[in-house]
Amino acid sequence: MSSLANNAIVAKAKAMYGKFLQPEDYDRMAKLKSIPDLVKYLQNHPHYEKTLKDVQTITIHRGHLEALIRKNRVEQIIKLIKLVYSKDKDFYMLDVVYQQNEIILSVLRKIISDDSADISGSIPFFYNVPTEIDFSKLLNVTNFADLLKALENTVYYSILKPFATDDKDKIRYIDIEHALEVYLYRLVFKTIDQFYHGKLKHDLEHLFKLRIDLNNITKIYRLKKFYNADPLSIRNVLVDEFSEMSSKTLDKLVMIEDPDQLLKDFDKKGVTSVAIEDEYVFIEYFTGKMRFELAKKIMYFSGEVPEIYTAFTILSQFELDNLIQIIEAIRYQINENEIKQMLIY
Repeated sequence: MSSLANNAIVAKAKAMYGKFLQPEDYDRMAKLKSIPDLVKYLQNHPHYEKTLKDVQTITIHRGHLEALIRKNRVEQIIKLIKLVYSKDKDFYMLDVVYQQNEIILSVLRKIISDDSADISGSIPFFYNVPTEIDFSKLLNVTNFADLLKALENTVYYSILKPFATDDKDKIRYIDIEHALEVYLYRLVFKTIDQFYHGKLKHDLEHLFKLRIDLNNITKIYRLKKFYNADPLSIRNVLVDEFSEMSSKTLDKLVMIEDPDQLLKDFDKKGVTSVAIEDEYVFIEYFTGKMRFELAKKIMYFSGEVPEIYTAFTILSQFELDNLIQIIEAIRYQINENEIKQMLIY
């Protein structure tokens, strides 16, 4: 990739990142009591004014707002991808694969919960980058057979087919989530190995290995604390193929009786500046904050385009997740302090 192209992507990513929501924005939004108030606030913010300029604040449904916020993120990612003319373009498409996995999982959750609600807000069928999924086919999926039909002629069909069942109560969601994760990470590390070397390769691998390890910690904690799952069941859904933790370490972690001890032990490793004594309500806050801090550091100090792009996708996903949390909090009238405990910024 030429230095001119490098400069264009770095400049674009940093310019868009400069418009992201700031702590003071979240402080103000946490006080809002209605979706119209939230829309009005975002319409006056440089990061969302264009996306929301034609929205009628009084009539907009939260699902529509969510769809527009997701659309905003997708369009930003596409703007960066379009600036890539180098042979490593496959690396920049990895976020699309991650989003596809998340969409499939959201459809599965809809099937399991027998939720008739419209999921169009979760499906970015407005993608104008090549993908093997026809997102519009997922809109009317109501059972596992429908899902397989919609994913015919894609790699996802062979991934999901072994889990096929007519009984929604027998859908092995966690096992499917694991299968999708393994597919994603094999693709990630194959792509990194194909295009990069030296320090850049090491740093990119570390970035994704950290995500794997933090996801594994989250799974162990949640499955133990909320589902009382046995060690073998937990071990089977961990991604250890690319983990920086040894199999022996993961074996020990799944045997820990007190899930809260996981966070204390992990914090002692000095991997993060996040203090465990802050008593976070959600394990996702602790692990998410670590990823957020690393991505922010990369955005400010790295000069490598693949790293900056990856950091941008991470930070933009956190902003999207924060807004979805605020929308849900408004829906259920959660108080300001509780909302802030959910947000990562």
